[in-house]
Amino acid sequence: MRVAACTVKQITRVSTPGKRALNIESLRKKGWFAVHLVLLAGLAVPAGAQGSDLIAALPGTQQLQPGQLLTARTSSQNALPDASENILISYISTSFDGKNTVVFGQVSIPRTPVPAGGYPVVSFASGTTGFAPQCAPSLTQGYANGYLNEWLKRGYAVVRTDYEGWGAASPRPIMHGKSNANGIVDIVAAAHSLRDKLSNDWIVLGHSEGGGAALWTAGRPGTTEGKYRLRGAIAVSPTGPGVLKFMNNALNGGYVYQGTQAYISVTVLAAQVVDPSIDLPDLVAKPMMPQVQAAKTACLAELTALPQLHRGEYLKPGTAYDKFIEFLLAQDASSLTMGVPVLIVQGEADNGPVSVDTTEQLIASLCSHNASIDYRKYRGEGHGSVLGASKDDAFSFAAAVFAGHAPTNSCR
Repeated sequence: MRVAACTVKQITRVSTPGKRALNIESLRKKGWFAVHLVLLAGLAVPAGAQGSDLIAALPGTQQLQPGQLLTARTSSQNALPDASENILISYISTSFDGKNTVVFGQVSIPRTPVPAGGYPVVSFASGTTGFAPQCAPSLTQGYANGYLNEWLKRGYAVVRTDYEGWGAASPRPIMHGKSNANGIVDIVAAAHSLRDKLSNDWIVLGHSEGGGAALWTAGRPGTTEGKYRLRGAIAVSPTGPGVLKFMNNALNGGYVYQGTQAYISVTVLAAQVVDPSIDLPDLVAKPMMPQVQAAKTACLAELTALPQLHRGEYLKPGTAYDKFIEFLLAQDASSLTMGVPVLIVQGEADNGPVSVDTTEQLIASLCSHNASIDYRKYRGEGHGSVLGASKDDAFSFAAAVFAGHAPTNSCR
């Protein structure tokens, strides 16, 4: 993927002391990595840079606050077709280890007239598209673009985070609840710095890993207070206790569908990002190791085409697996207290790391913590198809919470 593929109409830069001049031509030669480096206000950061390297290359960013907009430019890459503007941005967020980091994302503004108070905001949380940096949603053709364009046509501004670690600021701590929620929350503040047409009221909408991230956002302290007020959360096929069940099944010789085995690869890599003491050869069975190595440079679509392994050829028991389980348990939102009403959507034909039984286990736990959950199941719909199948219920839920009405509470 090349910079030339993007239509750069405008570059907006935040002034930081000591910034060097931007050498666009040198960045252009770097390929997909340069798409995001162009945003970084003139700094030729080497390929393979970590999030901390990007922070070090931007003088003064340690003093910036989460939600601080760094750079923005209009772009046709991964654009929503009915937007009046599609803007690629970089902004400050908080990493999984509590440090400032640079995160990328996109802001799409509707064509519809600006309502009183501004466009209500939908902060979308993508599902897993891969571990490698180039798998960032803003660098690919988003699988949910048609769905999100429907929100745009209804007058919602749509913001889409790349989360921590996708794009230039690798590695990516996939599944990390707090990190993902930080990226979701902070892009809302960054978008408001970009355009004054946005309402201070917003909702989070997520699918798969993003569904789990939506729950982490709904359970994040302070999201209903301050200047930007979270009004509700929509979690479609959310990750939760099903991920642990899925991994235990793979460990214990259970059947793993070819289309889902790639999630093992990207998740073990993410766990090692958060806990570097996890030794991959001690965690990953020998037949699976080539696929884990492939996941460092390939995206999910390529990984799902790799040969299906036999039962028991995925993971190994032991100390490394115990640490892996600790990571998974820490990312399960089941024990959180939801601060806003939540719509949870589940396809009855979903049979991977998310399923009806594990989603209902998740809901039961959230209800025990006094959540307000509107739960909807869809017959015949799978992990991906349920996103479009549930859109009318999602629109109704959003309209209700933005109007201050209480949606259905299935916990009762």
